[in-house]
Amino acid sequence: MIFPKNQGVPIGSLGSGKIDFFSDLTIDNITIMNNWSNPLRHIRGFHLVDLATNTFLQGNPARDYKIKTRNKTPGSIMADALFPEARYKITSPNFEVRIYSPFVPRDLKNSSLPAIIFDIRGRGVIALSFPNIVGTRRWGRTNYRVEGRVNGVLMTNLRASQSDPRYGEIFIGCSGCKSKIDYEYWVPDRAEESMVEDASVFDGSSIEDGGEYEYHIKQFAREELGGIVWKEIDGEESFYLTWFFNGRPHHYPYGHYYENWFSDAIDVAEYVDSEKPHVELPDNGNWLNDAYRNSLYVLTSSWLTKDGRLAIYEDPEISLLMNTIGSMTWDSISFPLLEYFPELTKKMDEYFSLFLNKGEIPHDIGEESIEDPIYGASYPYSWNDLGPTWILMIYRDYRYTDDVDLLRRNYQKMKMVIDWLLSKDEDGDGIPDSRGGFDNSYDGTYMYGASSYIGSLFACALRAFIDSSRRLGIDASMYERRLEKTRSTLESLWNGRYFISWKSDKERRDTCLTSQLIGELWCDLLGLDNVVDKSRIRMALRSIYELNGNASKYCLVNSVNPDGTIDMTTDQMKSCWPRVSFAVAAHMILEGLVDEGLSVAKKEWQTISERYPWNQPSKIDAFNGSHFGLPYYIGSASIYLVMHALNLVNKTK
Repeated sequence: MIFPKNQGVPIGSLGSGKIDFFSDLTIDNITIMNNWSNPLRHIRGFHLVDLATNTFLQGNPARDYKIKTRNKTPGSIMADALFPEARYKITSPNFEVRIYSPFVPRDLKNSSLPAIIFDIRGRGVIALSFPNIVGTRRWGRTNYRVEGRVNGVLMTNLRASQSDPRYGEIFIGCSGCKSKIDYEYWVPDRAEESMVEDASVFDGSSIEDGGEYEYHIKQFAREELGGIVWKEIDGEESFYLTWFFNGRPHHYPYGHYYENWFSDAIDVAEYVDSEKPHVELPDNGNWLNDAYRNSLYVLTSSWLTKDGRLAIYEDPEISLLMNTIGSMTWDSISFPLLEYFPELTKKMDEYFSLFLNKGEIPHDIGEESIEDPIYGASYPYSWNDLGPTWILMIYRDYRYTDDVDLLRRNYQKMKMVIDWLLSKDEDGDGIPDSRGGFDNSYDGTYMYGASSYIGSLFACALRAFIDSSRRLGIDASMYERRLEKTRSTLESLWNGRYFISWKSDKERRDTCLTSQLIGELWCDLLGLDNVVDKSRIRMALRSIYELNGNASKYCLVNSVNPDGTIDMTTDQMKSCWPRVSFAVAAHMILEGLVDEGLSVAKKEWQTISERYPWNQPSKIDAFNGSHFGLPYYIGSASIYLVMHALNLVNKTK
């Protein structure tokens, strides 16, 4: 995929952090130092250079800073990305550069490596430099020359304490590299009357191998320190950037999964050089695969703890909540994760039950924590869509993995959740009552009485619970009778074209909500019988396609009025939620509206890919397609459901 303007693809693995690489082969937004929510920006001292021709392989090597050098920049750079890879074709001089972090399904070790690999093909003398950014303060930063299986520069900070998020080390190197440990790239400039980046070391006359084996920043110095490695190549060579941040800062006392396998950054580099792990994800060149692969970028906003717990930020800048569920958030990213790492995903889905509160499932597992959940994000209202979502996740994990022990362990907790939800059905219509208090994932929109979104989701969760009971040999006849009430009430929301948003004794909302049948999507995905009439499901999906789809040229609008105009009541209703849009597109495909579903998905992806593919928002402005809501949103990979739906349909042909 071509890079949009000012967008970089994050390269990194599960739980280890990432670095954004841009189309001109510059970098930004480093989060490898336990700083997911506080990325390091404006990076100085990172360069790729062909010393044979004194030419940077970067289009703008200093980005925002003056660069004092006689070196040249390339004639052209063609860049494309397919997460977690970036590829560059460079001319004058001629090189091909592939930058990636390994990702190997069902191999958690090789998918959580704190490593970025630079495969460089061409002929010349390639130099890679990187700044020592270890430790929050500069004093104490120390570089060491490393010679062994992999040569290079080890960067650490002798004064950093274990409570410092940046406590650890960084290594750059390759097999047979030469190295320079005292790269001083931030110097005073008389003409500018300020500090400037100095890259004159790459002009071919002052870079030398050898010298001291240790160099450190002295007390009170304003110095910034980097390292350089270089090697003559004729063909293809690999350079490595590895890291090892094993501190225990207050916001992340858990340790990293990679600490189970490695002792330091050199250890990681030697392993990568020896084993050569790669990216093992589909690459068939079509737009849907590109959309899916690039939407997996959200995995770089993840924690993978030393004891094997995975958590993803709802967004790493504003909410800081981990593994948020409801309305296709963690519940959507966990679909591909279940395919790639089933045991890990089951563990984290089951983890929610540890925080069960008298039948109420939490909204997440903590605010930048995995032990302090929030119960509904609009206190004091409990949410009606979290419990059904969790039940469907557990049932899904059982159906996709045949793990009956998982079902058996969680059955009584599933029953507690169902019973708690039924207790919220005060009018006895079979659907937990919406109280108008922001009591579901549409937490900025009032709903009252019987909501099609809540009713549909609850109905399928009830269907899944009944089937779980049957499979475990437990009588569920009482719940079957309640399901009939749920079905009847849902059918009463039918207006001849779609299921209206909600109705109560006093009022109703006749708008067409995209998620009105989200539960029926779950039923289709899980092989459960639908709750409402099949023909009405298809008619409703077609109405969503025609009404919500035509309301915006950018995306599928969350809610429209019966005449197809955009529902302007709240920001949530007048916007588009990509995670829901892709889920609805998948539902269309499963219900036989294949062209319509692909059309919805393709339009939404076109808006995203042209603007913010690696920073997908929680909301899209339906009027201009602009970024709206929470950034780097957890539900970004929902487009997997579109690909999954197509595969399911093709299997039945």
